[in-house]
This record gives sequence, structure tokens and C-alpha cells, in this order.
Amino acid sequence: MERSVLVTGASGFIGSHLVERCLREGWRVRALVRKGNPRIGTLRRQGVEVTEGDVRDDRAVDAAVRGCGVVFHAAALTSDWGPKRDFMEINVGGTKRICDAALRHGVKRLVHVSSFECFPHYRLDRVDETTPYAPRGASYADTKIGSTVEAWEAARRGLGVSVLHPVWVYGPGDRTLVPLLADMIRRGQMLYWSRDARMSLVYIDNLVDLCMLAATHPSAAGEAFLACDMEDMTFEGFCNRIASAIGARHPSLYLPYGLVYSLAGVMETVFRLLRSRKRPMVTRQAVELLASKAFIDASKARRTLGWQSGVSQEEGIRRTLEWLKGVDPREWKVK
Repeated sequence: MERSVLVTGASGFIGSHLVERCLREGWRVRALVRKGNPRIGTLRRQGVEVTEGDVRDDRAVDAAVRGCGVVFHAAALTSDWGPKRDFMEINVGGTKRICDAALRHGVKRLVHVSSFECFPHYRLDRVDETTPYAPRGASYADTKIGSTVEAWEAARRGLGVSVLHPVWVYGPGDRTLVPLLADMIRRGQMLYWSRDARMSLVYIDNLVDLCMLAATHPSAAGEAFLACDMEDMTFEGFCNRIASAIGARHPSLYLPYGLVYSLAGVMETVFRLLRSRKRPMVTRQAVELLASKAFIDASKARRTLGWQSGVSQEEGIRRTLEWLKGVDPREWKVK
């Protein structure tokens, strides 16, 4: 049991990297993956024991957790658009099921992958682990707060819990950040609404390093850690790096923040009236997120756990853009 680990969200960007790291380090790995997921075959060929099911399924969750000493809970609905009910059932309800099962089966450590979206970074100059959570009517952010509250409640009941709050996670294979920005830049649709907004990044390998420390370090139990490489990068600078890599013009159009925020609200209203599951071109959550100028202080993980960013931002961006250039542009918007 001590060397047995469950990874939820194992087919996703963070989860798949956690699976690979655990396998390399000799752990017995189990994955909770939705039935019919195209990565099930790959996971099994890697030597992963797959439990087919969903974090909304009590029986599947119980079977997946049983016999594991460590649980990495990385499964979540990560989007700025979609029915609030789905976010509640997956992010909050799913985390409660995982925590309850972990308590029931004597799991030694649960590492809950939360988000820096729990914090009001868009209206602060600095954020650290003491910054209070702040619900703001955004489905993803608010349900990540709810999921994290569930994890802390399980800790109060005796579960060994460590919570991670990653900033923007990037790297080869990501389908959430770099390819979507590249598609907008290529189409000439990228614009700015805040000058010199801070782009807070953590490279995927660096985040996995921190996940492993959170799972094994004695001082990680009962603690939360922000995950950020803490190297300066503006949103404009990041977009310019992408534009240069794909041979596109650097975005240069600026519009007032208030105007873009209002337009995003109108788009959301129209899309809801149309009951569209397709995401609007821009949402209010995205406007807030990409206007943030807060310094994300992740020194606690370095001080407490000895975590270091093994891959520099320069090298991480280079690797990511090399990967992006090998992906068919028609697939850049495919998550």
C-alpha cells in the first residue's frame, strides 16, 4: 500500500505526467478514467491499473481508492464556460467522494491539485498562501474553492492532505493555454485589455516535482503551496514569443478593460440564452485572469519542501514552442 498511488484525471495534462513520473519511480499506479476514454489502452500498456469510471460514481471512486497509500486528485472540469451544475458535480462533489473514500480506506496522503484561481489575484498586488479565498460568481474558480474546502474538511477529520495551487501550467502536450493563444494570434484575433499584465507560469515538470514532494515530504501534510516558477513574464511578452515561433504578427491592439469586460458579459448572456455549449470568444473570467498583475509568491514550497524549478522559464518556453510547431494548426483549438 505504501508504494501504491491513485491518479485521478490521469488522461489529462497534469495527470498523465504524474502517471509517467510515478511509474519511473517504481510506484504501483492506478488511474481513475472515464469509460471510453481513448487513453485507456495507452495507460494499460504503460502498466497502469485502470479503474473505469467517473468521480461522480461512488462505486468507481471507492474501487479506485481502495488499497492506495497516496492519491493525486487532479481530475477537474477546467474551463471558463459550461453549466454550473457540471462544475459542482465534478469539482466539488467529485472531491468530496475522493476524500470520503480516502478516509474510509486509510490513505496516507491526498494531494489535491487546486488552483490559484481560488485567490482574488486579479485585484491584488501580491498573493501567497495566507491570502483568503474569494468566490466571485465564476463557475471554475468558485468550485475550485469548494473542492479545496472539501479537502480541508477531510484533513480536519484526520486525512493527511496537501493542497497545491498551480498558476498557468504549460509545456509540451498542453491543450489549454499555448495552442489556444497560438490559434487566436494566427487568426489575428488576439488583443489586450491590460498593459504589462503578469503571466504567472509553472512548467509541467516543475509542478510534478512539487506534487511528488507534497505526496512524500513529512512537512507537506496539512499545508497548502502555491506552484509558480516566479520568473518575470508579461502577457504581451508571452504572446510575442508565440507569434515569433509560428511566424505571425505580434498582437498590438489594446482596448479598455471595462469595454472588454462588458462585451464579455454580453457574449455570455447571448450564449446562455441560446443554450450554447460552445465557449464565447472571451469570457469575464478570462478577462480578469489575463489582466492580473499580482506577484505570486511561491517561496513557501521552496522554503518548506526544498522545491526548485528544475526547468527554467526560457527552456520551458523553448520546449513548448518546439512541440507546438509540430502540431497541425487545425488541432490547436482541440482540447
